[in-house]
Amino acid sequence: MKRYRLENWDWFQLLKEADIQKVSFEKGPLINTWFRDIKGNRSNYLHIDTSEEDQEVLSGSLIYHREIDKREDYEIFHFFLSRDTLITYDYKDNSLHIDGNNLLKEIKHAQTPIEGFMVILGKVMTDILYHIDAYEQQLEQLIWDVKQRNSIKTLDRVYQSRHELLVWKNVMIPFLEIRYSLEEAFGEEITKGKVYARVTKRIERGLILVEEYQKELNNLVDFEEVVSQHRGNEIMKTLTVFTTICTPIMAWGALWGMNFEIMPELKWKFGYVFSLAIIIGSTVVVYFYLKSRGWMGDLLKARKKNSFFR
Repeated sequence: MKRYRLENWDWFQLLKEADIQKVSFEKGPLINTWFRDIKGNRSNYLHIDTSEEDQEVLSGSLIYHREIDKREDYEIFHFFLSRDTLITYDYKDNSLHIDGNNLLKEIKHAQTPIEGFMVILGKVMTDILYHIDAYEQQLEQLIWDVKQRNSIKTLDRVYQSRHELLVWKNVMIPFLEIRYSLEEAFGEEITKGKVYARVTKRIERGLILVEEYQKELNNLVDFEEVVSQHRGNEIMKTLTVFTTICTPIMAWGALWGMNFEIMPELKWKFGYVFSLAIIIGSTVVVYFYLKSRGWMGDLLKARKKNSFFR
């Protein structure tokens, strides 16, 4: 257990269950009640107690780090916050890729435990924004790959990116809930501090970024669906036109392939040449009929490089 006695409040950083009794002995049995509520909890949880004036408490659990590809691979810490005490349980600075000394330095400048808690939330958000910056580069590459290497693999990557963004949004939404819960529990006067304002903007920035990236991905999905639908229609039209053009060949071939005993064409001197002329002529007639009706479209034109529809 680490205890930091700051200007007019205490921060208890607990890592073992045995530390709870020590804090409870000093801060009262409410700590034991809090620990029973959060013990074994592995999901986001929030509880507000405003039953006593100036004795308000905000407590709960927060998932602050999650792996994108593994549902069960995440880190969670538990917190107890009052007007003179901040208790964190199972909170590890090293998981956030930050300097613990800098964290402690910032918390020492906090005037209240509420500001100290906001410093911790701000550090977590900094780590999340670090990952989102890396995601931005991935999204930019994907936008250009949709044009240059449009395929089922690219579409799969679009939906993988969509899922990743949903995970980050799922991580950040509880931060927004905590922000409003702090105002609900301790009043609007806590919003006047610089730390609170700074971290609030950081949370809003993260959520706005996710919202904007979601819009880009939705546009990519719509874009991909339009291109895929157009190409599917082109394929069906090509097969239909090809079948129609080949109909005279199949029809005449079926006619002259019959085994009837009386077939005058079999005795014609130029029957073979005549049959070829009939087949070719009728095929050409069908082709120009389709072309005159505008049903051929761009089927005979070569597809241009880096073009979606041509």
